[in-house]
Amino acid sequence: MSNFIPLIPESSYELPAKPNAQLAHLPGPSGHWLFGNFRQLGPNPAAGLTELRARYGDCFTLGFFRNRRVLVMVGPAANELILMDRDGNFSSHWGWEVVQRFFGRNILVRDFDDHHQHRKLMTHLFKAQSLKLYLKCMRAPVERSLERLEGPLDVYQRTKTLALDIAVRVFAGITADDVSDWNRDLTMVLSNVMAHRIRLPGTSYWQALRARDRLRLRLQKEIANRRGRSGDDLLSQLVNHRDEEGRVLCDQDIVDHMFGFLFAAHDTTASSLAMLAWQLARYPDLQTATRQECRRLREESGTELLRYEDLGQLTGIDSLFKETLRMFAPIQFIPRRNQSKFCFQGHNIPENTQILLAPQVSHFDSELFAEPDRFLPQRFEQTTLTPFSFIPFGKGSHTCLGMQFANMEIKAVLYRLLLKYRLRIQKSQTLELDYLPIVRPKKGMTIIFESLPDDG
Repeated sequence: MSNFIPLIPESSYELPAKPNAQLAHLPGPSGHWLFGNFRQLGPNPAAGLTELRARYGDCFTLGFFRNRRVLVMVGPAANELILMDRDGNFSSHWGWEVVQRFFGRNILVRDFDDHHQHRKLMTHLFKAQSLKLYLKCMRAPVERSLERLEGPLDVYQRTKTLALDIAVRVFAGITADDVSDWNRDLTMVLSNVMAHRIRLPGTSYWQALRARDRLRLRLQKEIANRRGRSGDDLLSQLVNHRDEEGRVLCDQDIVDHMFGFLFAAHDTTASSLAMLAWQLARYPDLQTATRQECRRLREESGTELLRYEDLGQLTGIDSLFKETLRMFAPIQFIPRRNQSKFCFQGHNIPENTQILLAPQVSHFDSELFAEPDRFLPQRFEQTTLTPFSFIPFGKGSHTCLGMQFANMEIKAVLYRLLLKYRLRIQKSQTLELDYLPIVRPKKGMTIIFESLPDDG
């Protein structure tokens, strides 16, 4: 019988299910009895929160449904306090409670030593040796997605499909012939994580739960097939990797972690890739400069295939990606709950308070980023950033494990895309965005694709 890694019973897991509601002593705008302060958050939370910050400082409350108060914290000092969490006070488990019904105890919702032992076990999955394998695995879905693109297309829908194909292939090791059922059920789950919890038959939430159960059964079958067998995909490596004591993850833990990886690799990457493509279409000169960078690399490497050792040559795409994340970070809030009371900038915060950290406010702070409302990738080539001012992948122990993978995936797609096509938009076209729960277009995102002669 296998020796499985046990759950470490952190004290934060025993916090009361309902967060502390005694926040009346903290500053913040009064809210509507039913809708709270939703008007202050929309349509772009960063803009509304920046105005509230000017009135109340870096720590204030907002009302959500039924005006239930939540503590919002903004600014580099708040980012450092919450994310570095040097006193082990801020629980991600309770912060991300809303996703646990679908994703179980994945790495995102584990706290402190329990989180540390799982993260340590999975760190090797995103080291150079594994990333090289993943880059090779993603070539086929990238090339399929870029075949015969012509005319106006909804780029957001395309990037969602591509990101999901890559995630299923690279992470789960599922080939193209088997991918349709996975994609259908994953799309249903990921589209309804934040849906109203109405479990009546036929509702979106009910359908998402059924899709979740089908995915769990598929993953469990895959786990049984992968035990003791080597493979390049993340699932095969996760199934067979042992810690220093020779222990492995149990099937349920593997299923939960896979759900977390698939979620992170799908929605957030699709959002960033779509927004990046939109900016390239908006700014032809920027697109031309980026294409020239890709052509130079092709000439120097002598191959159409992007190699892992050449990723560092695409510095222009690095800056593009960072600026896209600054302006359009897919996740607008990082949720936490505190085990013990603490003091921040003169405010006493009671234990078990629901906290929303809003990094996007720092991203649009004119004292940190000049002309923050302009898309200026070159700022990341010229600026020394203030610590904790730019944190699109988080910081501290919960820094996104897939940060390097996301960067590699963006480069793999843009490298081939810009060598094959010119992107443009109609001058009269505008883009409306929804920012919650993931940054995405309200009514589609149409970009016109024009083939370049002879792939160049």
